[in-house]
Amino acid sequence: MRQAGKKGKQTHSILNIIGFFLKPYKLHITALFILFLLVGGLEAATIAAVYPILNAAFDSGTGQGNIVLSLFGTMANMLPIADEFISYCVLFLILALLAFAVKLISVNFRIRFAASLVKKNQSEIFNKLIKADYQYFIDHKQGELIYNASTAPEQISSLVSGVTELISQTILSISVILLLFSLSWPAALAVLVLGVGYQYFAKYFGKKVSYISGKGAMEALRESNVILNESISGIKQVKVFDIGENWADSFRSAINRRWYHSVRRSLWGQTPPILLILILYLAIGIVAMLIKIMVPTGFTELIPAFGAFAFALFRLFPFIGTVGGLIMSIMGAIPDCEAVYAVQSGKLTYIEDGKEELSSFKSDIKFENVSFSHRGRAKTMRDVSVTFKKGKTTAIVGRSGGGKTTLINLLLRLFDVDQGEIKIDGVNIKEYKLASWLKNVGFVSQDTFILNDTVENNITFGSAGYSHEEVIKATKYADADGFINALPNGYDTLVGDKGMRLSGGQGQRIAVARAMVRNPEVLIFDEATNNLDNISEVAVQKAIDEISKKHTVIIIAHRLSTIANADKIIVLEDGRVVEEGVHKELMEKKGAYWQLYQSQPL
Repeated sequence: MRQAGKKGKQTHSILNIIGFFLKPYKLHITALFILFLLVGGLEAATIAAVYPILNAAFDSGTGQGNIVLSLFGTMANMLPIADEFISYCVLFLILALLAFAVKLISVNFRIRFAASLVKKNQSEIFNKLIKADYQYFIDHKQGELIYNASTAPEQISSLVSGVTELISQTILSISVILLLFSLSWPAALAVLVLGVGYQYFAKYFGKKVSYISGKGAMEALRESNVILNESISGIKQVKVFDIGENWADSFRSAINRRWYHSVRRSLWGQTPPILLILILYLAIGIVAMLIKIMVPTGFTELIPAFGAFAFALFRLFPFIGTVGGLIMSIMGAIPDCEAVYAVQSGKLTYIEDGKEELSSFKSDIKFENVSFSHRGRAKTMRDVSVTFKKGKTTAIVGRSGGGKTTLINLLLRLFDVDQGEIKIDGVNIKEYKLASWLKNVGFVSQDTFILNDTVENNITFGSAGYSHEEVIKATKYADADGFINALPNGYDTLVGDKGMRLSGGQGQRIAVARAMVRNPEVLIFDEATNNLDNISEVAVQKAIDEISKKHTVIIIAHRLSTIANADKIIVLEDGRVVEEGVHKELMEKKGAYWQLYQSQPL
């Protein structure tokens, strides 16, 4: 009972997946179905036309009451050709050409339809990912997300092509089987039994081999993508820790499993066609014997019918073979389509947008009794209340894990607070349209994200809304104009993957220029000088100090000596505000800030 229930559930799941992708395209499916009916009818008619040709050639005089001969006789009489044999041949050629033309149209329509589905789903998945909240990316591996957005949707083409081709071949097979029954129902019944047996065999292998192997290959390919992506992203650490061979072993294991499943699927996929040839020969032999047994005398008179029957079998069985292969192809594509279906039908979590437009930042930003915890973890912020005044520089300090970056992430609405409120000019940040708030914010993190592109495109960061003059103005703010002009091609210099052709300080000053080109009112620096050498730190700190004179600045500082002149310093410990004030008064207290300052080298 369990086994049957499992099978039923799997079938229901497959039908849901197919329906999910095809349901929005009812008109397309209707058009394809009409084309398939035309192809099936014309193909069957072309095969049936062999019967009157052979009948006229042998002049057997039999089958005069046969519906096939009567129908083709009527059509042949409409042609202005006196010779009966030639008229049947011309009719055969006309039907063959029509069948070819309609088949070509249906194939073209089907391929384009499948391609459009792939493009649509790839685009939609990317749009869903780009709009998903930050938590979603924390919960999923990067390689898995890339696979689901790029590779997995390609199998929708195989699924849709397979399903539509299966419908086409089914209609065609039914048309030919009806023709066989009109020629000899006992022989046609025998062929039908053999065909059903073959289809059961193909379906069994589709479930037992193609689906399982397809799922195994998909999971292994996804894993290999994750390993490849992570090893390249962390190549410096991989080399320094001398663990390249470990990563190579993991990658080798993943691709070995992938190709084990792929080879297994391919090998078993060759079995049904070989079996089909045997069934074809058996069918012809059995039909010949049945005719001889049922009509022991005058066997030669039945040669036209037998010839047409044999020709129909040779046309039918490749179709049946294709159906078997299509079933295996569909089952092999299902695992990837399940992954796409899961993303498309699943509910991704989003940051809910507000309705009010924030035109400009006027007075202050307030955290009022804010608490927050990451999913499944203890609280990282506890009842935090702080104020950031317009035009002032506020520094946030504390030991690692104290909640500094979490506070900034909440301010950027990468996450929403669990309790309390964040207010901008007295209005809850959730009430504002997120885009209207973020356009007022410039952000520079310690991990600079540099595109493999030109310097200018790294500053504009994909936006076409900035002029070259605005870019130059931003680089001067960031103290970057000088070194950029010294590069081989100036602002058009390609910086390499992850900015490998730039020094750390140069990359960070480009990041500062990227923040400044937006002309923001609020600048946030999340330990922007933490990973720099002393000379680079001085250059970046000089840029930050210059920016602080005319902007509202929030700085997460690692080196406390760099924020001694801040208008306010907030000290966080274990997600709580433990001290607040200016450098001098906090040093005089000899509390948490003083301890942090004393623990750092000068």
